[in-house]
Amino acid sequence: MTAQGHFALLLHAHLPFVRHPEHPRHLEEHWLFEAVTDSYLPLLGLLMEAVERGSGFRFTLSLSPTLLCMLADSLLAERYLDYLGRLRRLSERVSLDLRSDPARQSLARFYSRRLDRLRTLFLNDLGGDLIAGFKSIENSGMAELITTAATHGYLPLLRSRPKAVRAQLRVARDHFEDVFGRIPLGLWLPECGYYPGLEREVAQAGYRYFVLDAHGVQRASPRTRHGVYAPYWAGDTVAVFGRDPDSARELWCPDTGYPGHPLYREYHLDLGYEGDSELLGDFLPPGVDSAPTGLKFHRVTGRSGFKAPYEPAAAFAQAERDARRFVEGRRRLQRSLSVGPRPPIVVAPYDAELFGHWWFEGPAFLEALIHCLDEAQDIRPVTLGEHLHLHGTAGDICPATSSWGERGYNSAWLRPDMGWVYLHLHQAAGELEELLSRREPMDGWCEASRLLRQAARSLLLAQSSDWTFQMGRGTGSAYCESRLRDQLARFRFLTEALRGGRVSDEQLLAVERMDNLFPNLDLSHFG
Repeated sequence: MTAQGHFALLLHAHLPFVRHPEHPRHLEEHWLFEAVTDSYLPLLGLLMEAVERGSGFRFTLSLSPTLLCMLADSLLAERYLDYLGRLRRLSERVSLDLRSDPARQSLARFYSRRLDRLRTLFLNDLGGDLIAGFKSIENSGMAELITTAATHGYLPLLRSRPKAVRAQLRVARDHFEDVFGRIPLGLWLPECGYYPGLEREVAQAGYRYFVLDAHGVQRASPRTRHGVYAPYWAGDTVAVFGRDPDSARELWCPDTGYPGHPLYREYHLDLGYEGDSELLGDFLPPGVDSAPTGLKFHRVTGRSGFKAPYEPAAAFAQAERDARRFVEGRRRLQRSLSVGPRPPIVVAPYDAELFGHWWFEGPAFLEALIHCLDEAQDIRPVTLGEHLHLHGTAGDICPATSSWGERGYNSAWLRPDMGWVYLHLHQAAGELEELLSRREPMDGWCEASRLLRQAARSLLLAQSSDWTFQMGRGTGSAYCESRLRDQLARFRFLTEALRGGRVSDEQLLAVERMDNLFPNLDLSHFG
């Protein structure tokens, strides 16, 4: 049977830049270690197996610049192995704990075996280099790698300083080229945040396409004939794809989405919250009483009350059933779409961390999805760039202002208590522009150039959408606010030094060591 439609899975892998060389073990660095253990390593493992068996699967993967910087950092790699060892010892203690029931001990042994496999994958198969693993998947033809803004700055709320938007886009492009040796074809807009005119900045930075939430295309002008099931020109040289709302709903909806199935592992009940200091031993950083470990022993069961023990075999079997149901849903959708000279494309973008970290069975779902698509004759998996190359666009549109998240129009990042953040960010961006406008020639100005580059790094880090999204939302919000304030304070310290204040080489080295991302930062993007 001839393929009737295209399916484009897009995974967006991103974490905010968190690196604390001043602390031997810092709790928030666990965000990276958890994502590597729960999501990135399992994803690479199943993709490598798919390549080995000759799968025809294709997908698009966005790797954020901050994530790439952390994955390339030798200090964080060393700390990750220490984390993995501590977690392995913790699972072993649970498996031998006489106070635990047999089912709990058995599940702890399951976790121990899993951690051993992941350690082997990381050290032996990947040589401790996840970036090389992602490169090999792209070289095999299975993946198309793209990027997002430099520090995931929320662009619609930076637009009053156009050069701030420009820097986010161009620093990201440069870093991707440094890492992968080519300019990225596509751009993941942070939080799918779009405003009219952004397409010009995207095109001028050298990208060929970006992705919007569904209503950004559905409410575009003029009204589109194909809805979100075709790409469109949003300018002379940049195309836009829209997210399929049904694919999003099936995985993200808290009420009806797959991850809420009773057989799946319950995310919110974790050994680290049980307060058993004897068991937790050396896993938690000094001074921390409770934090997630990733060792969870219950399944979703129901919306509240009693939680039954988790059974991995039953959960993974459900993941395979859900993958088949998902493919059948896309098959029904594509049959309902008009068949013309161009195949419809269903774009299904998700945070990569959904698969494994938030939804433990997510990698098993993806593995089954790949098998299902390999068997299918009427759905062709493609990358976004591949579809654009083969079929072009379905016309010109002016997309609508949009984002994903609650209400779909910026509100998740601009709450009443967040106004002060953008005031400071806009003032800092203007101050950096002013300092760069009166910069003298580089000769004899080495220290000033270092100060300017480090100030630009601090500004980029303060602009991260992660801080404003999380602030005021409970766990982690205090750290996010302190992280944002620290970056603004570092920016102020550096700019005051540029204006005649005093800074020792030791002080500057300390700041450079803490925020060591983007080593080849081009200051021309900011001025």
